[in-house]
Amino acid sequence: MTVNRPNMFSGIPIERNDGTISVLCTLPQMADALADDWPSNGPMFLAALAALVGERVGCCSTREVHRAFIAAAVEADCLPESYMKE
Repeated sequence: MTVNRPNMFSGIPIERNDGTISVLCTLPQMADALADDWPSNGPMFLAALAALVGERVGCCSTREVHRAFIAAAVEADCLPESYMKE
């Protein structure tokens, strides 16, 4: 039996400015991370914000948001090195 868990996926670790690592597992956590002192405001950051809004209104999938968020994290250089090796 498969349980449907909307807005959840495997966690994405994010290294904060203070060196701590947070693992984000839900779309609201990703939205909060982008809104709270995200270290970049480049095009991938804007694409991740747009994907979150798109998911909310039904024109983006959770997988698309997940990919856009990872791209924004790469752009901002806040993925831990161990995650990048996987």
